[in-house]
Amino acid sequence: HLPSKQTVTGSNPVAITNKESSCSEDSYFIVTMPEGPEVKIASTYFNNFFKESKEIRFEILTNYYRKKYNDVFTQINNHIRSFQPTYTVGKNIFINLSKELIFNFHLGMTGGWSSQLKKHCHFRVHSESKELFFRDVRKFGKMRIISKDMFNTKHISYYDMLHEEYSYNMHIKFLEEKVGKKRSICSVLLDQRYFPGVGNYIKSEVLYLSMVHPEEKWMNISRKKKEEIVINTRIVMLESYTKGGAELRDFNNPFHKSTYKLKIYNKDVTEDGNIITSKLTSDSRRSWFCSKTQQIRNIS
Repeated sequence: HLPSKQTVTGSNPVAITNKESSCSEDSYFIVTMPEGPEVKIASTYFNNFFKESKEIRFEILTNYYRKKYNDVFTQINNHIRSFQPTYTVGKNIFINLSKELIFNFHLGMTGGWSSQLKKHCHFRVHSESKELFFRDVRKFGKMRIISKDMFNTKHISYYDMLHEEYSYNMHIKFLEEKVGKKRSICSVLLDQRYFPGVGNYIKSEVLYLSMVHPEEKWMNISRKKKEEIVINTRIVMLESYTKGGAELRDFNNPFHKSTYKLKIYNKDVTEDGNIITSKLTSDSRRSWFCSKTQQIRNIS
């Protein structure tokens, strides 16, 4: 549940400002790549902010966005009049424009909502009485119009563990049929086709909870252990979502601190005092793991 007056950044869902707070009326925090839980709450915040608005409009504010996305925003304003709620699959946010067209945007590394116009705000969404600004310092956010057919093909809600349509049985069946046997589990978890919304912190937390080394090959993991990984992924994602998301890097919530606690990501030792290893793994990302509890069972 989100307070009525707040600012939600790209990666932490509860970057909040409130008039009753001792902090300034608007805050914005640069964070790491948003993952599924953070994206979903950013979407929820937008919906709560505009849910009573009769009409909303989108307006480009910068030359950079005007040159890159003018056609996209023209289509948005040609199709959308009344408020349409956003929804998410994985790390993507969507707004239905018509029966056949959908506005799809990705927050990138630093994208998020701001309640005040500041530097790096590229577009605003406004109603008759409210406005929000999309701010993206590094300009990695992506905006596009996609067809309903593309959405149904590329963004499968049945495999998104935070989506109401998620199906555990369909997900397990899909993984068993599609994942390459020689792929490392760390690369499988980060592949958005297989685990929509999973990013680096969720990957490390899930593998630690499952006691699986990040470089373990998919074919060397038993069916039971694969099911455990899937279950633990949902546990981690739901816990992060319900507790306010992962506070990463220089994010500091001025109003309501997230209660979600990372167990291994960006840590030096586990809660049991075991040394945590941090290294670049075959997914081309850094992984955090405990060599004592996460050992490679077979090397193939």
